[in-house]
Order: sequence, then C-alpha cells, then structure tokens
Amino acid sequence: MSHDINKDVIPVIDLFAGPGGLNEGFSHEIDEKLRFKSVLSVEKEVPEHKTLSLRAFYRFFLYKNKEVPQEYYDYIQNKNISRDELWNKFPEAAQEANEEALLYTLGDDHGDKGFSYLAEKITKALNGEKNWLLIGGPPCQAYSLVGRSKQLGEFKKTENSSKDAETKFYSDPRHKLYRQYLRIIALFSPAVFVMENVKGILSAKLDGSPIFDRILKDLREPNVSAKEYGWDSKSNYTYHIVSFVTGTEPESHKDYLIKSEDYGIPQARHRVILLGIRCDIWDKIDHQVEKLVEQKETTVEDVIKNLPKTRSHFSKKDDTPEKWNQYLVNFLKKSRASQLEQKVIEEISRFAVERERFIKDQSSTNEYNNQDKELFDGWYYDARLNTFLNHESRAHMASDLYRYLFVATKGYMDHISPKLADFPCFLLPKHKNVIRGRNRRSEQNEQKFSDRFKVQLWDKPSSTITSHISKDGHYFIHPDPVQCRSLTVREAARLQTFPDNYFFEGNRTQQYHQVGNAVPPYLAYQLSKIVFGIFDKVMQKGIKSKHG
Repeated sequence: MSHDINKDVIPVIDLFAGPGGLNEGFSHEIDEKLRFKSVLSVEKEVPEHKTLSLRAFYRFFLYKNKEVPQEYYDYIQNKNISRDELWNKFPEAAQEANEEALLYTLGDDHGDKGFSYLAEKITKALNGEKNWLLIGGPPCQAYSLVGRSKQLGEFKKTENSSKDAETKFYSDPRHKLYRQYLRIIALFSPAVFVMENVKGILSAKLDGSPIFDRILKDLREPNVSAKEYGWDSKSNYTYHIVSFVTGTEPESHKDYLIKSEDYGIPQARHRVILLGIRCDIWDKIDHQVEKLVEQKETTVEDVIKNLPKTRSHFSKKDDTPEKWNQYLVNFLKKSRASQLEQKVIEEISRFAVERERFIKDQSSTNEYNNQDKELFDGWYYDARLNTFLNHESRAHMASDLYRYLFVATKGYMDHISPKLADFPCFLLPKHKNVIRGRNRRSEQNEQKFSDRFKVQLWDKPSSTITSHISKDGHYFIHPDPVQCRSLTVREAARLQTFPDNYFFEGNRTQQYHQVGNAVPPYLAYQLSKIVFGIFDKVMQKGIKSKHG
C-alpha cells in the first residue's frame, strides 16, 4: 500500500506499543474517514504482541473497506475456532498483521536482532514516506512516583548506604529508554511525534539533574543528542515540543500534563504527553496548533453500570453461588459485627436481600446488550458481539470479601472510599504496616497505604487504572455491594475506553496488566484529531510527501 499522505492515510509507527491503546485512538475515523494507519507496532511482551497482531488483523478489513469476517467474532467469543485456524483462513490479513506487530526489545542491541534489524523494518514500513507519525510511551516504572519509592526501598535493603541505593536506582536502564525513541527520531525524522509517560517524569532525576529537562533538550535537537550518545543521525531537523492542553510551547512543564477526566475519560488518569512537531512542519502551520477541548465529566456509572452482574469467587473455599451468598450473609451474624455503625448494618442487610434475588435470578448472563449504544457516539458498541469479552470475575480470599462488602457499602452511603482509619478493628488486614488500636484515626497521616482497599464510586470518574490491578483487586473494588468483588478486565477496559470488540490475549493476569498500562484510546482519539489538523494544514499548502 502506498502511504502518500496526499492520497492515502498517514503512516504511524508505534514504539513501546503495549496492547495498543494509543494506536487504537489514532486508528479511528475522523470525519468519517480513516486518516492514520499503523504500519509498525513494536512491543517486547508476548501477550501484548499477540493482542496487537490480533487488532491489526481486525483493522486489515476496515482499511480494505470489507466486512470483518464472522470468524474473528467467533474467535474472540471462544466459539470453536483457534487463532491458527483464523490465521490460516485469512492469510492476507494474517500476513499484514504479522508484519505490523513486531516482537522486539528496544534497547537490547546486543541480541540476535540488533538495532539495524529494527531500522530495516521501519524503512520497509515507511516505504519512502517522509511525513509520518511516531507515537509511543517508553516504559515508566523508573519514573512513576510509587515505583520510584518502592524500588528505592528495595535497594536500601541490600546496599550499604542510601547514597549507594540511589546510585543503583538511577543506573536503572529504564531511565534511559526514552533515548530509544529519540534514536528513531534522529534517524528517520517523523513529521510529528506523540510521546506519553507518567507524571512522575516531571520530578524524576538522573545523575542529580531533572530528567525532564534533559528529555526536552534531546527531543528538540535529536541530531545533536544522538551524536552525543554515539548514534547515527541522518537529519538536521529540530523539533518544537507543544502541549496538547495549551496548544503552545509552554513555559511551565506542568502544561504537558493531561488530566484525562477533564476530557470525558471516566478515569482520573494524569499523564505527560508531548507533541513534537518538525521545524519545517511548524513553519508550514504558522506555529499554530489546536488544543484539547474540555468535555463533560463521564462517571463510573456511565460506562460499567449496564454490564452484566457477576459475583466474586472464593480462592481457597468450596465455591458455589449458594455458599458464597451464605458466607456474606454470615458477616452480620458474627459478634464483632456489632462494631459497625447501625446505618452500615442496615445497608448491608438491604443489599443482602438484593443479593438473594441476584443469586436466584437464572436469567443473569453475559449476553451483550445495546444499552450503551450511544456512549461516546457508539465508541464502545459493536452490534455483532453476542457476549462481553474478558468479563469474568476473579477469586478472592474469603476474609477480603468482608472488607470489600464493608468498603462498597460505605462508598455507596458516603460517596467516598473509606480509609483504614474508618475500618472496625476486626476488618483490618493483618499487615505489619497497618496501625491498630485506639489512636488509628489520629495517626491517619502516618498510615502507609491508608486506602489499600479502595472502592470505585458510581458518581465519579474512577481512580487511575494501573498495572497493579493484575496483582489483586484491592484498589479496584466494584461499587455494587451486591456483587462484592473487584473489577473485571472488561470493566477496567471500559474505564480505559477500549471498544467492546477489543480482545486482550493471554491469561487474566496478563490481560489486567495490559489494560492497566495502556493509554485510554478515546483520549488518544482526541489527540489524533489535533495531529491530523497539523497534517491537513500541511497538505493544504501542498508540501511534498515523498522525499520532498
């Protein structure tokens, strides 16, 4: 396929692609036309790579203006067809999917597939195109505020001094993975790039200096920086680093921070996203860029209330609906339950009646419905689905279910998730960091992870969906006390704004991990319209696309 932007779609290369959230947003229609097309998605993790290639298979038919085959829907809904059979039945789509999704570790230049291998793949994918888009988010564990604290804590256990621990932490190669992104810019000079990272990058340091200042300097002059790092550079272009929030090159670094809930995303996700514009393109668009437009708030209720109800499960007990229900009923029969406020007891009793009806209702299924057909103008909806994908609840420790029941009930009553200081003593987890005794409330500020059990609230955007959801569900408790569980993968994906037909490969833990690490596609879609506006202005002024 030719990628001449005057006649066709704009090619996109996605580095550190994860499961493809950023790419998904750029792959949707703008003004009823597909404007961008992913030609290469680079990811090192096998489950994410499988998810990427499956989505590339799906999109193959969209770009060919063909109906997506029923066999795709049979596969994602687990209906008697394997992935190999799907690939064999549609070899052309499979070949393009395999070429687009590349399993490759950026920064690992000493393996069998060194950087020259990736450069060859990019050259082939671009097919001589000069004006293309680079997107991606270098891994952020070394920049995240929680990750930074945790890793430093681990190093301090093994090193001789705090200084030695910090030296070891800041030598983490993940601090420098953005340079792999920079390396591609220096060698291939995209017209525009979009780079995403956690807000902790604004305060992170490397060798004692703010790393964000260095990142901005490198990205503004990639040819100079590449040579400093000993890499090839075939370009003398500089870049202007613009804020999506202001549409300008901001004076304050904080203006690069996007608060997703301000733009209709049902989640309080705050991320740094940079818009890089090549200097010749910058001049062509008269140094003007549109900015994000604030949207009406979207709540948890808006996006997950209509999904089919499902109960939690026991991880280490006989698990039947009746035994599960009886275990929750027994909560109020325990003598220690008298420590609860009377209003909490009354609400738990009321929800117990609803739970009894829920258990007896045999019509409760995972059947796909059209109740959310209008959400984001049909963003989630796909009429060809029969079931909700990746919507199975997981098992929990029995004792944690009582905590979930308490937290969900309090959240329903008070419209705020309770802290550990609000827990009756008998519900406190047996953890060395948990403050116990009469002074818990006065010592609340000293309590580590005081919100370690967090319920999402119906009437607000959710808290940030993170990869920690793959470990346990304590921070992601469903707001309905009847169901008494953590969020399913699909509910987390809904809060991340993945369309309902987006299928996550791998086991459930791997699926959670993918969802938690992704960029919300509907936010990326809003970014894509701004980026397309840049390309559109360039095309209107007649800049040459190939080699010009």
